[in-house]
Amino acid sequence: MNSKKHIAELHAEINQWKKQIAFVQDEIKMFQQQLAAASISHKEQAVKMQVGHFESVFIRQDEVNDELLHEIKLADASLAKEVEGNPAADRVLFDDHTDLRDKMDVFGTIWQDNKQAFRSFVTEVM
Repeated sequence: MNSKKHIAELHAEINQWKKQIAFVQDEIKMFQQQLAAASISHKEQAVKMQVGHFESVFIRQDEVNDELLHEIKLADASLAKEVEGNPAADRVLFDDHTDLRDKMDVFGTIWQDNKQAFRSFVTEVM
């Protein structure tokens, strides 16, 4: 059974997800700077391997950010299309985007895990 929500709820959630992804993108930029500093100041092979690992993590996270942002924009455009020319749109319930919400939940969990691992690494080497 598909759940239904008001357009305002769906739109607010989409805007929140866009902000969440933008925040992660900003964090990645900051973390990449810290990673570069760790790479420069430590020549040990073990540290270099960890630097390489986190470089890969951040590259993949950027890809995931782009993929999710694309899906979010499509969902937003779909809502806009349904509302267009519908004067009763604020009183009608629309299909909930549960699949996208599930993806965002997984996205958040994985990012938090990666962020915690990176912070532990930085604390250890800096």
